[in-house]
Amino acid sequence: MIEKDVVVIGAGVAGLSLSKMLEKSNIDFVTLEKNYSIGKYGNRIINKEIFRKLDMETDDIIRPIKKMKFYSPSEIKISKESAIERGYVINLRDVEKRIYSQIEDKKNIALNHAVNGIDLKESIVSANGMEVKTKIIIISSGCVNNFESIKNSKRVLCYTKEIPSEDDITVILNNEIAHGFYGWVIPLSNGNIEIGFGSDRLGKDISKASLSEMLYKLPYLHKYKDIRPLRELGGFIPTSIITPMSGENWIKIGDVSGGEPMMGGSIHKCFDEAKLSFDLIKRMLNGEIRSLDIYDNIWGNKIGSDIKKQESIRNLIDSSKNTEIDRVFLSLVDKEIEGEGLINNIFKNIITNLQKIKARPM
Repeated sequence: MIEKDVVVIGAGVAGLSLSKMLEKSNIDFVTLEKNYSIGKYGNRIINKEIFRKLDMETDDIIRPIKKMKFYSPSEIKISKESAIERGYVINLRDVEKRIYSQIEDKKNIALNHAVNGIDLKESIVSANGMEVKTKIIIISSGCVNNFESIKNSKRVLCYTKEIPSEDDITVILNNEIAHGFYGWVIPLSNGNIEIGFGSDRLGKDISKASLSEMLYKLPYLHKYKDIRPLRELGGFIPTSIITPMSGENWIKIGDVSGGEPMMGGSIHKCFDEAKLSFDLIKRMLNGEIRSLDIYDNIWGNKIGSDIKKQESIRNLIDSSKNTEIDRVFLSLVDKEIEGEGLINNIFKNIITNLQKIKARPM
C-alpha cells in the first residue's frame, strides 16, 4: 500500500486541471485513469475566458466562432454575426492532452488504473492491484453510470454524426424530437461538420437506425440526410446537479457531480470545480478545516446561481409547445438581436419573448 495526501479518480478536464494545480503547489497526489492514454474524442464550444484559463494555444482551435444561427421547429431562422471572435470550437481530446502536457511529472498520472474500490471510511482507493491510503479523495470519473446516485439524475442521450460539409454554428429547437436539449451543427476542420441532437426522453435500448431517423427529422438537418457520415457517436450526459457533492474526506467534481441544464457536461464547469476543490484541499492539508463537506455550500454560492438560472430557462423551454417557439422566432425575424454575445444573447432574446407569449396565450 502506498500513501498519498490526495487521490484523484479520473484524468479528464476536471481531474487533469486539479492535478496540474496540485503539482504546482507541491502536494503529494496520484491521479488514477482507467484508459491507456489521455484524451476522449468530442467536439466542444468554449468561450475566450475558459480558453485562456486552460492555457490553450491557437493550434488547439478548430474554428473561431463569429456567427450563430437558431432554427425553430418549423425552420424559422434567426441569426447573429459578430465582427470579432466570441469563442472557439475545440476538441475535448486536444484540451485534455494540452493540460496533460503541462503536468511535469507524468508518474503522478497512473494510466490503465481503473478504480475498483473506494473505502471512504478508511480513506483507501483500490485500482488494478494498487491500494492507496490517502487523506483526501477527489472523484472526477466523468462517467455518469459509475455511481448509484447518478442513475436517478436527469440525463440526455446525445447522438452525433460527422459529415463532409460546410456550415455555421447552429442550434435547432424542437420539443417533440429534442426535448430537454436541442439539435446542433458544429463546424470542424478540413471541411467537415458535426450534426447531432439530444433528448431526455430516450433510453439506452434505442437503435442507431432510430436515432439517425430522428436526427434527420429535425428542421434544417434533414438536408444532410444523403451525405455518408465519417463518424457516429452517442452516449448519455448529465444535465442536472447531483447532491451531495462532498463529504468529510471526499468531493465529486466534473460530470460525476452533474451537468448544466443548457450545456450538459461542460468544460468550464469542470475547470471551475477543480479550482474550488483545490482551494479546499489546501485548507484541509494546512489544518484550516477538518472536513470537505462545506464544498456544497461554497459551490452553491459561486457556481450554483448560474445553474439555477439555466434550470429556469430549461424548464421554460421544455414546457413550451413547438407552436409557441415558432411564434417567438417569427417575432424576432429581421430584428436586431440585443447584446454583444452570440449564443447567450440569442437564448436571452428567445426566453424574454417566450415569457411574454406564455403570459398572453392566444
